Parts: sequence; structure tokens; C-alpha cells
Amino acid sequence: MRIRLCKARLALGLTQSEVARRAGLTRASYTNIERGHKNPSVVTALHIAQVLNRSVEELFADKPPPAGLQKVGERRGYSS
Repeated sequence: MRIRLCKARLALGLTQSEVARRAGLTRASYTNIERGHKNPSVVTALHIAQVLNRSVEELFADKPPPAGLQKVGERRGYSS
């Protein structure tokens, strides 16, 4: 999980503090989630996924998502 969160965050050029703020978390809380020290609630996982423009499954599933799994927003017809 932690590698996927970090890669997604860095791909967007965001700091841990920026992700935390946008997701409504403290930096310490987000850092603990990214490091794998804490598991997020479902609501928190959804907020982080939205900030990182990824699906919850892509970021938090034990196994990688199936090929072709859409990112957040693509299912709704939004474009980035």
C-alpha cells in the first residue's frame, strides 16, 4: 500500500502535507497511512483516492487491480 500511495502522490507532484490538507487529514495521520503504520477508514480512503485521482482499490487493495480499472472520475465522465 505505501509504495502505491507514495508513487501516486509523487506522480502528481504533491507533498504529504498537501495530500493531507486536501483529504481533510493532519500531515501526521496521512504520513502514518502512507508508511503503512495505520489503516484508513473507508471514508478517509475515499478522500485520499479522490485527491490522488486513483481508485480506492488501486491504492489500498492487497492485490493490484485488474488491468483497465478506471481512475476516479473516469467512471463519471469527468476529464482531468
